[in-house]
Amino acid sequence: MKVLESVDLKKYNTYGIGGIAKYLISPSNVDDLECLLKYLNEQNTFWYILGGGSNVILPDEDFDGVIIRLDKLDEFSIDGDIITAGAGISLGKFVKNMLDNGFTNYGALSGIPGLLGGAIIGNAGAYGVSVFDYLISVTIMDDLGNIRVLEKPDINYDYRYTEFKGGKNIIVAATFQGIRGDVAEELEKISDNMAKRRSTQPLEYKNAGSVFKNPPGASAGYLIEHAGLKGISVGGAKVSEKHANFIINYNNATSNDIKKLIDIIKGEVKKKFNEELELEQVIVKW
Repeated sequence: MKVLESVDLKKYNTYGIGGIAKYLISPSNVDDLECLLKYLNEQNTFWYILGGGSNVILPDEDFDGVIIRLDKLDEFSIDGDIITAGAGISLGKFVKNMLDNGFTNYGALSGIPGLLGGAIIGNAGAYGVSVFDYLISVTIMDDLGNIRVLEKPDINYDYRYTEFKGGKNIIVAATFQGIRGDVAEELEKISDNMAKRRSTQPLEYKNAGSVFKNPPGASAGYLIEHAGLKGISVGGAKVSEKHANFIINYNNATSNDIKKLIDIIKGEVKKKFNEELELEQVIVKW
């Protein structure tokens, strides 16, 4: 296992925020992860699973424990039209590997940052496609190191939500149904989607993607913009002027800057539209 000490967490999340972690460990495989969890539990050592660091708001405080990264659990295999992938594979590489093998059903997810495990936890999606659309099963490890497989019908999930969000179960792998299609045509769609992202999202700044879920029949970005909140800032955090459902780190923002800005947005949208915005990003507490 790779062990790092006194790690600056700003380098390990897409907002570029956070304090210092005492240790950061990347298990090489599932067996290593199981052994690590058992050891840390025996030592009463705090631990936290961190994927690609997107869609999370880390605290400003230092972490006197172990950050566990699953980026080494990046296997990918195909059996007929069934795909098995490790939670640590990047979502971009997962989509590319599928396309390289003729499967086009997840092409719409190309361009979403982070690792597959995190995408499953949040049922990530774009352009009408979500991770759970073609998911078959998820392999999880509980906080004691025990492994089991959950079939999709046994998992509680919804739009940008699954039962894994905020829970202690660790996703280590998953299986998916692959659907073959016209790869050249899908690559054209991906190119168009990427151009749209670049023109409508603040990709030039550190951010963690969409801050709020879209309410039923509405757009969070529209509500925030029409509440007059584009461009407002708290400390180094600002509501993007390009897309109002993005908060950007434009000037050494802290976690508290981002959380205060979130509270302001929720309050103003509630006041103007009587709409309760629901956070899509996860606020982490040590």
